[in-house]
Amino acid sequence: MSKRNGSFEPTGLTVTYNKLGSITVDELKHAIIEDLNILKDIYNIQYVRPARLKVYPVDEYGNEVKVKRPGGGRVHLMDTYHLRPMCKDYDL
Repeated sequence: MSKRNGSFEPTGLTVTYNKLGSITVDELKHAIIEDLNILKDIYNIQYVRPARLKVYPVDEYGNEVKVKRPGGGRVHLMDTYHLRPMCKDYDL
């Protein structure tokens, strides 16, 4: 006997790039831009909440590469601060 109270519907939208394998950053950039354009043009998505992009840096042979700061030390999280006011009145 199941104890479920209804159907599960996930929130958000996941775009995966698993089948691409090891690719260059420029190729990934192109794929992401194309997918964002598809979301906008075909699915009419105009706004999104903050998103997360997780990358697995590798060398040309597919071996893991540790990301280090120029001054030393590993980097595990990179926050981006692309600020834009919520109100469209501020668009110039």
